[in-house]
Amino acid sequence: MFVPLHDGSRVLVRPIAAEDAPLLRRFHQRLSPETVRDRFLSAKPRLSSSDVRYLTDVDQHGHVALVAVDPERPERLLAVARWVRDPAHPEAAEAAFVVADHLQGLGLGSALAIALADRAVEEGVTSLSGSMLAGNVASEGLFRRMGGEVEVLRDGVTNEVLTSLPAHTGRLALLAHNRRMRPGRRTPVAPVVPVRLVA
Repeated sequence: MFVPLHDGSRVLVRPIAAEDAPLLRRFHQRLSPETVRDRFLSAKPRLSSSDVRYLTDVDQHGHVALVAVDPERPERLLAVARWVRDPAHPEAAEAAFVVADHLQGLGLGSALAIALADRAVEEGVTSLSGSMLAGNVASEGLFRRMGGEVEVLRDGVTNEVLTSLPAHTGRLALLAHNRRMRPGRRTPVAPVVPVRLVA
């Protein structure tokens, strides 16, 4: 699906494929050390062959991964988002996001968060969680965009975020439509729900 961004450009959001392995390597190499640390919670200058295989060769049911690409340059990844189902609790999954530095703040992460939530509901997942460094309010915000009640467990240098998911899908199409009707809108289309903090 084509999704407009706040600067007037648009991206194509699609499932990742095993053939994206070299694209993912190049994408990772272009990320700043800060963005890599926010995604992996530590320094990770390069992805190993096993990393790349795990991150690209997914079944799109228990492990769902989406990418955003420039329609004019489809060989260049702009963002990656994924969730992995918990085998012990198949209705729950862990989510992660990473957006190219130059596109952060333009609504791409929000679009991917909503796309992930839509796919999760389609696959019977009712809640998504994520681990992030303390102070990473942007990532916390992505979980709020998913549309459910958000709970944040703050524990030293990392936070655990859990969000319930709405029962309906189709919200990515609605977001794309709203952005086309209101270009340049910088406030989220999906309502931001209150966050409940857990000591």
